[in-house]
Amino acid sequence: MHQLSLTQITADGLERALLAVEALDKAEVGQEILVPIGSGSFIHGSLASKEKVVLNVGAGVSIEKTAAEAKDILKVRKAEVLEGSKKLNEVLAKIDQEMQKIQAIMQQFEEGAHQHSQGPGSEGVV
Repeated sequence: MHQLSLTQITADGLERALLAVEALDKAEVGQEILVPIGSGSFIHGSLASKEKVVLNVGAGVSIEKTAAEAKDILKVRKAEVLEGSKKLNEVLAKIDQEMQKIQAIMQQFEEGAHQHSQGPGSEGVV
């Protein structure tokens, strides 16, 4: 279940990034903005450009893209994360089904073993 919550957190972060990039269309260069610095904290800043967005591409590497390119990349990433989450849910459901089958078999085995130990000739044996 931990992986599912991580995929949801990732998808939510991508959605927030996408909304922020889309908000650039309505913003003005030089406009005062709040810049998130983590843990729900912000610093004041001003918008230097509404045309360029810096995206993390992994391994501590970031690249500059146009706002339109950034939107497309973020949409694709979000779709990939949601698809991965869907596949993970399917795998977990299959594992749960198999576990239920195994539990049923174990219960039958335990009942058979219990009946066998209660069979004829076992009374009064210590």
